[in-house]
Amino acid sequence: MTFTDLMPIRIARRERPVRRHRAPDECARLRFLLFGANLCIRGLRLQLDDQDRDHAATIARIDERHAEVVTGLESEVAELQRRLDIACRAETAVTRTQEISLDEIRRHCVKPLHQAPFATAAPGWAPTAI
Repeated sequence: MTFTDLMPIRIARRERPVRRHRAPDECARLRFLLFGANLCIRGLRLQLDDQDRDHAATIARIDERHAEVVTGLESEVAELQRRLDIACRAETAVTRTQEISLDEIRRHCVKPLHQAPFATAAPGWAPTAI
């Protein structure tokens, strides 16, 4: 028995190699990895939430613009429908007030110039046998 064996403080013995560092405990290493992974996940969730807010704002602006376009197109369609109704009514009124048969048009309106009631009796250039 040596003097070092009797001492309450353990002093390195020659038969044991001196350990320069202690190997990391596996549980502690896994806890550190879990802590780092949780921090990374939290950061990514915050980034995703920011992107979701930006995306929602962009979608809201696009929806507002589409609503404006649809409202404009609806008013344009209503205006065109109103114009079409007015044109149809005007055409109906014209056909009711100016009903002329095809025979009347041929008899009164469509004549050669030399046969017109106000034409001269014998123009020099008009054919006589028509």
